[in-house]
Order: sequence, then C-alpha cells, then structure tokens
Amino acid sequence: MRRRSWQVAIVAGIAVSGGHARQASAQAARAKAAVEGPDGATVLALDAGDLVVDLGAARGVKEGMRVELWRPLRVKHPVTGQVLVDRFRIGTVRLVQVQATLSLARAEGELTRAAAVGDVVIVPDARPSPPPAATEVPAPPPPSPAARAETGPRIVVEDPDGKALGDLVTSLSGLPPGERAAAYTTFLEQHPTSRFAVALAEEIDSLRALAKATAPHHRSEPAMPRLRPGSPQSYAVELDPRFVGAIVHVRRRGATSYRSLPMKSLGPRYWAATLPGDAVEAPGMEYFAEGILANGHPVAMIGSASEPRDAVVDPRPIPGKDPETLAQVSLASEYASFNTKKANDWVFQTEGSFAWRLRDRGIRAVRSGFGVLRGKGGSLRDLDELGRDPVGVGLTYGWLELEVAPSASYALIGRPILGLREGGVTGGAQGFFRVGNDLRTNLLVGGEVLGGVGLRGIVQLDWRTIRRVPVTFRTEVTNQPAGATGDVGARAIAQVGYEVWDGLVVAARGSYQGRTINHAGPGAGLAVSMQW
Repeated sequence: MRRRSWQVAIVAGIAVSGGHARQASAQAARAKAAVEGPDGATVLALDAGDLVVDLGAARGVKEGMRVELWRPLRVKHPVTGQVLVDRFRIGTVRLVQVQATLSLARAEGELTRAAAVGDVVIVPDARPSPPPAATEVPAPPPPSPAARAETGPRIVVEDPDGKALGDLVTSLSGLPPGERAAAYTTFLEQHPTSRFAVALAEEIDSLRALAKATAPHHRSEPAMPRLRPGSPQSYAVELDPRFVGAIVHVRRRGATSYRSLPMKSLGPRYWAATLPGDAVEAPGMEYFAEGILANGHPVAMIGSASEPRDAVVDPRPIPGKDPETLAQVSLASEYASFNTKKANDWVFQTEGSFAWRLRDRGIRAVRSGFGVLRGKGGSLRDLDELGRDPVGVGLTYGWLELEVAPSASYALIGRPILGLREGGVTGGAQGFFRVGNDLRTNLLVGGEVLGGVGLRGIVQLDWRTIRRVPVTFRTEVTNQPAGATGDVGARAIAQVGYEVWDGLVVAARGSYQGRTINHAGPGAGLAVSMQW
C-alpha cells in the first residue's frame, strides 16, 4: 500500500505533521495512560506568567514538585474525515503554590510550545511503571497489509469540561467578586455533573462573602451643612450593625493629605465625631467616611479618598467687620452695535461701582458709582433712507443708589443720576423692583431715564444655581443713544461669570440688538467684581 502524507490543523494553533498507528512513540502511549488516570489535571488560566491548575493538596501534590505539561490536539483526517484526538508533551512545570483544590505552576526550563488554557498537567508518579526487565524477546513480525488496513488511528476523548471552565475563568478576569460568583453559579447549573463542582461551590461561597464584606453598607448619607471656619462641627452617620467602628477623613479643599478622626458610638448603628475648628477652613472642606468591620478591614461608605464629598466653608470675617455685611467693587465695560452694516448706530458704556451691603431686611445696601457713555445714532429715516450722518452722544455721570428690603425676598432700588454732556449738566434716574434675595437667584424689573441720551425698560434675571458660575439674562427696550431723535429698539443680553477664587468673579457678556430686522448687530463686554 502506498503511504499517504498529509498536513493537519491543530486546535491550539500549532501545525503538526505525522501519522499515527505504528509511528506512535512509547512516550505518547505513557501519556495516554496517565491522562486518563485520576491524577490528570487541566490548566484553567494564565496569571502573570503562572499557570492556574485544578490540582491541589487533596490529590497528594506538594510545593516544589515537578510535573509534566501536555498539549491536547484535535485534528481532522484529510482522507477519512475522522476527528483524531491525542496529547503531546511540551515540557515540565514546577508547582510554586499548592492550595486545597488549585495550584500555581511555573515553567521549568524551556517549553516546546507556549503554555495555554486547556493544557493537561500530569503527575509523573501517576504514570504506569515500565515493565520489569526480562530476557530479550524477538520483535514481533510486522503486521500484514490487511492487519495494517484494519488498524485505524487511536482516538482519545478530549476534556470539554476542563476546557469550558478554563474559558470561563479567562473571561472573568478583572470582574468584581459578585459577578464572578454569579458566573460560576450559572456554570454549575449548566454542568451539574462537573468534576469541578465541589471546588467551584467553595469558590462561590468565598466570592460572595468577599463581595458582601466590601460592599458600602450604610443606612444614610447625611449632607454636610455649610460650615463656619474655625468652629467645631458635629457630624454623625447611621451604619449597618456589622460595623464595629467608623472614621471620618477631612482636608481643606485642594490639600494633598487627609486628617483622620475616629468616630464614637452613639448607640446601635449611630456614629459621630466632632470636626475640630482647625480642620475647617475656607474655601471648603473635602471629606469621606469609612466603616470598620470586625476583622479590622475599612470599607468606604460615604465618598472615598479619590472621590471625596465636598462641604462649603464660609470665608473668615474681616476683623472689626460685622459678619453679615459685605463690601463689593465692580467694573464693567460694553460695546453694542445696532447697525453693523453702516456702523452709524452704536453705544459704548463703562461703569464702576462700590457697594456696602448691610443686612437682608431694612436698608439692605448702599451703592455709588460713575459711568462714561459714548455713542452715535438717529432715526431710521435719517440713517437708512436719507443717508444722513448720525448724531454723536456723550455723557459722563455719577450716581448714588439705595436698596430697601421690606422682607428678605423683596426689595426696592432707587438711583438718582447726575452727569455732564456737551450741552451742560443733565440728570437722570433708575429704579427697580427686586424679587428674591440679592445673594441668590433673583429677578429685577425696572427702567432708566438719562437726560439727552434716552430711556430704557429693563428685565434682568440673576441666576445663582451653579456654584461659582453666576449667570445673568437681561432684556432691554430702549431708544438710546439718540434719545428723542432715535427709534425704539430691543436688546437681548447674556452674561456668564466664573468665581476665580472666593469673592473674585470675572465675566463675559454677549448681546444682540436691533431696531428692525435690517438694522441690527451684536455686542460684547467684560466685567470683574470683588466681594468680601
């Protein structure tokens, strides 16, 4: 019979050529007997260069023992179509850690192939002993062609149970304990007769206990109130009864290290600590709390070291100044164009002020300031139809303002204005009704009259919802800067500020204004204020 040669593809990705039957070596025969014995084991996973093997102390192995590593192969005969399964030795590994059911092994010397999940581990002592020495027996005659035809390739049943578990272990790498326990439980439901059932049940119990111990067990997460600098502040939490202690860690916002404060028991589940005054400082305090289990293990309950909670700390009052009063200086400048096509209708205004806030009720605040206004304008007929030159307007003025608040949520504001323009002294006034507290979100409705410059009706919303980001929306109806000779137009304004540090706010303003759809343009401005 003419010999046939073929090339086979291996499941592990390694090409091996050769035949079976009479060419099978004595070493492969010993492997078959050992693998099918009770001491065969499987590589379940690869972890940082070590092999995780389902071979433990219960099976009589010890640390330092050397075992053999075999590669299971599965090939399809190109002629007969039969699936052939066998194993080949790829090297020796040493057991570096041995536990009850699992072991870690490390390659001893160079392996002929890289180790992989699903490889078989053989304890050498489990192999059948070689037959005792005997008198030399003549080799049997070669089989006849008919016998060779009847002798087919050896077929060994592969280990789908070990491969399925190995694939599962690999896929669960990096997952939290609870998810791994759920995956192992599903595996046992699908493989109730698995030889790994006992070991997996123990692993599931351990993972569930670990997940339960490390979960954030707490009853409530109280918000830290606004704190006064230098003043002791009580802080309490309600925890799960399993905790035998608690610690709160605090630091000034932006600091690199925490100060740890043990909490005292106030009875079942309740723990409290007093934050010392020197641990509470403006601009704010960051904190997180941990519960202590009976084994001494700390568990993050409220925030963490990397993601702490935040508490606002009031700024320290200026010596000799009433804590309820505030001083403020501000400066703002803005340019607004009503007609970008010809640049013949625009206004530029800069205004500075100083304010002294006294209280919420009664005379709330006193303010004074100055302003410079320049612009050009005129009627739409003169500017757009007749093409006449615009009228220039200029005013330098000063003002004094008083805010009176019958309640904390309502206030009346009045401002007399005195100014100089080219024609001499002129006057004006501004008045508003405020709904809401001036330190929080509030609404202003009012108007202004400036002699020789014009009138304005104003609605303004000061939005103070986002911390450190004050936002203002404002609309105006006005005939400024040309006054009686100009036509009425409308303005839409938005201003967004940012508190760079406590009390210092910088802001940018954008606007769009027009008198008709074809007589309109944008505007922009900047502002800065300091409050203490």
